[in-house]
Amino acid sequence: MDESEPASTFPQLFAEIVAARGERDALILANATLTYRELDERSARMARALLASGMGKGARIGLLAPDGALWLTAFYAALRIGALVTPISTLAPPPELAQIIRTSDAQILIGVRRFLRHDYADELTRALPGLGEGGAGALRLLGAPHLRSVWLDDAAGLPWARPVEDLLARADAPDAPDAALLAAVEREVSPGDDAFVVYTSGSTAAPKAVVHGQWAVARQPPVLARYFLLTGADRTMPLLPAFWMGGIAAALQVLSTGGTLVYPPSPDIEDVLDMVERHKVTYVVVWHLLAKLRAAALARGIDADGIRGMGGPSRDEHGWIIPPRLRASLLGMSESFAPHSAEPVDRRMPDGKAGASGRAVNGIERRVVDPETGAEVPAGQVGELQLRGGALMTGLYKVDRREVFTPDGFYPTNDLVRIDADGYAFFAGRTGDMIKTNSANVSRLEVEAALNALPQVALSLVAPLPDPESGEVVAAAVVPAPGTAPTEDGLRTALRDRLSSFKIPRRIVFIAHDDVPRTATGKVRLFDLAELITSRGRPEPSPERGASAAG
Repeated sequence: MDESEPASTFPQLFAEIVAARGERDALILANATLTYRELDERSARMARALLASGMGKGARIGLLAPDGALWLTAFYAALRIGALVTPISTLAPPPELAQIIRTSDAQILIGVRRFLRHDYADELTRALPGLGEGGAGALRLLGAPHLRSVWLDDAAGLPWARPVEDLLARADAPDAPDAALLAAVEREVSPGDDAFVVYTSGSTAAPKAVVHGQWAVARQPPVLARYFLLTGADRTMPLLPAFWMGGIAAALQVLSTGGTLVYPPSPDIEDVLDMVERHKVTYVVVWHLLAKLRAAALARGIDADGIRGMGGPSRDEHGWIIPPRLRASLLGMSESFAPHSAEPVDRRMPDGKAGASGRAVNGIERRVVDPETGAEVPAGQVGELQLRGGALMTGLYKVDRREVFTPDGFYPTNDLVRIDADGYAFFAGRTGDMIKTNSANVSRLEVEAALNALPQVALSLVAPLPDPESGEVVAAAVVPAPGTAPTEDGLRTALRDRLSSFKIPRRIVFIAHDDVPRTATGKVRLFDLAELITSRGRPEPSPERGASAAG
């Protein structure tokens, strides 16, 4: 690679940072600290172990672990050898685990056995019928036909899993790939190779799998770091899980600057603040629970205003406070590798640009079209945003490109925006069925399907409600099944085995069939549905009301 050119693959980017910042802290955990040199050695050992196991360019690797040393080591190792790695949600219930492992074609699964209240040994056996009956040899599962092995940090008593340490030991065998072979493998990783898959709720009931390539992994994080004023001197704590795009982007931004990642042992606010204080965190990346985190920090006597991201006032390059209405409301998505329209966080918006998301990021192309005709609309008019180029995803995994992109290569986002003559985008709404809550996308159709599968539910309708902390919250109107009297708490409890926690409705009201707001052609009017949910109190239905409503 021409030394004047920026890195275009992860192996190139990682090697540059290790060479420049080798002895600096790369990762701080509650019980360990790794320098960039040590992280290089750990990920190299994992990479050689994967090569010794038959993995290589294009291999499919699943990663089920919370933010920490195992996650970072395995993720970086997979990227170094050109494999396609899929971080799996640690919140996923067994049906969602099964769906992700199967549809991602994972050949090898690396993960932890326990995290918070989850026992993944139990949840994986529930997710994958036949798993508990097999041995640790090559797996043969009809529900996950490509999966051949599972490696957990604790495999004691599990005949179908092996310890991660045994996987790593393969790198130390006499005939294992050595450092020279790993370097040769890394040189064959190209900017056009696919790098990772992130699952996000789609416009259908099933989550969609967004694929990003090596070029985006290497080129987008350094650009985003400049927008967020992230430097090599920062100690950054991302509180967005690394199975979401926001968490992946944050970790890679820190890497691209040679800064330090700080991960708490759990998302518990007390654990978070312990790490903030002990390790002098300078930057917290958090989009949810910010108000609670800030209040708890202030109660402890922590200078929350001195830690970026903790809710203190934003300041421009001169140190003057920027009013919230004059800050850019960054607009992005998993498909665009975080923000596609933004301004640096220390930039005061010009006159007439209040409320704007900003201009195009890192060479991405944007156009606004009429949602009905697909014709491009004049500057300043509202239409559907379409994206092309830059760090846009390479596609949706296993979905024909013709179903994802327009014939000329643009991706229809379902976002309604207007872009003025100066290139500033203003968000206006969404065309589809998406709900964005705490930076995560939720398909209302997926939530409706889970509710409708419950015996107490005759019909459910899901809509977003605005929320100052989360952006939007998931809410539902439910027609009870005849003779039943469901409660909000009861339905939420029943959904825990079917949906990730962030997808479970925060508000559920009970209605009759005749209450459903519909158009003359029978379609549900979502805006009116949201108003209906907001206007309803919280009385629980009686069995009689449920029966009459369903009849």
